[in-house]
Amino acid sequence: MGELDDFAPDDLAAAGAVGSKPDPGYIYPDSPLTQKSLSRWRDLKLGVIIHWGLYTAINQAGSWSLHRGHLGTFTDKPDSFLGTDSEYQDWYEHQIVNFDASQFDAEEWAEACADAGMRYLVFTTKHHDGFALYDTDYSNFKVTSEQCPVGRDLFKEISQAFRSKGLEIGVYYSKADWHHECYWDRARPLHGRFCNYSIRNKPQKWENFKRFTQQQISELLSRYGKINVLWLDAGWVAAPEEPIDIEQIGVLAQTLQPEILVVDREVHGPWEHYRTPEQEIPEDILEYPWESCITLTRSWCSMEVDEATKPMQTIIANLLAIVSRGGNYLIGFGPDEHGAMSKHIRDSLSELGSWMRVNGEGIYATRALNPKNELEAKLLQSSPVDDARWDWYFTKKSNQYYLFGAFHDSDIDKSSTHLVPEVEVELPIKIREASIMGSGSVTINRQHNDSTRLRITCAGQKYAVGIRLSIAGD
Repeated sequence: MGELDDFAPDDLAAAGAVGSKPDPGYIYPDSPLTQKSLSRWRDLKLGVIIHWGLYTAINQAGSWSLHRGHLGTFTDKPDSFLGTDSEYQDWYEHQIVNFDASQFDAEEWAEACADAGMRYLVFTTKHHDGFALYDTDYSNFKVTSEQCPVGRDLFKEISQAFRSKGLEIGVYYSKADWHHECYWDRARPLHGRFCNYSIRNKPQKWENFKRFTQQQISELLSRYGKINVLWLDAGWVAAPEEPIDIEQIGVLAQTLQPEILVVDREVHGPWEHYRTPEQEIPEDILEYPWESCITLTRSWCSMEVDEATKPMQTIIANLLAIVSRGGNYLIGFGPDEHGAMSKHIRDSLSELGSWMRVNGEGIYATRALNPKNELEAKLLQSSPVDDARWDWYFTKKSNQYYLFGAFHDSDIDKSSTHLVPEVEVELPIKIREASIMGSGSVTINRQHNDSTRLRITCAGQKYAVGIRLSIAGD
């Protein structure tokens, strides 16, 4: 059993859209302003998604324990609770009196994420349970309620702190709301995660829910300064079963924030400005905009004090695989039950930042190599000469190429945190010049008309080594 077995993610397929609807393919936005925003967003490469909510008061990683039915361990109720589903919802919502942010410091979180090299934030303003971490006028199930001891607008604090550190701000908002009577009518039986009445038979009730959704989104996009992304979750809330009118939401969002990107997750269409594979990395280059959202910890927020984090070797390898295939990396974690940051999260962010300060040149504002281009296709075929414990990745920025080598072993344990001192790699292309980022050196050991062998010395470097390449003929 390797170290990563402790971090195997829950099966969260349930969080996306329901059923196997046909994928029409990615639809590029028509608006030049949206296209410009999308290009800028693709330059950012590294972001953070912070999950936090009422569920942290009961040491859970999300509000899925309210789900009526068993989909996996992530829908299990706490072992200490022995009542019925209906009693559980009452008990869960009563945890508003125990929600604790006494050890939360937005400035600490913003500084740690900025130091890690993260360029944008997505923050859970409201999960599926309906509990708002901001001061909404349309529900009293919120962090500023008189029932809640916090009494502070947490999204206001965190958006201001992160923006002051130069990060762009994204709003996570669940289209479902298991607290709202026009989504879950508790006078009627509840099933799974869905709206529990006939929308066709009660159209006005559904209109009331749509209006509520738009009112809350309007608050989020008009009261908290510049918002760069509206990140909509609960992909099952979509036409034809639950027609939330995404067109109206998208137009509203762009009216309030003209440069905003709208991401209707897992609902493929014109309002999914980029795609968001969850807890996975695509195997191949994807030419459309995308982002892998993957946890740093076991789950999306800290389920215990000083929650452990994945090995940094894994985080760096994920980053290189994602960026070299054309995506952004959205790293997920969150506070514990007191609002505190795990010391392991703090240490991991510091270590990630140290690596990014050396190698970020080959990460930020880069793109994947286009396999349709003959020159770049040759680069993609490159392979190490000797050591099979290396993975090799390429990125490109204008006419500058970057080669990254990540050393690994089967268990990804402590022995893999420092690279072996020297390695040779042969590229089936003529290299004009090569230089290393950070300590060490790289020399052209042998060159023919159609290949170059590089000798890379990287003593003292950790996790992955980055090389700048200038291609002959460019």
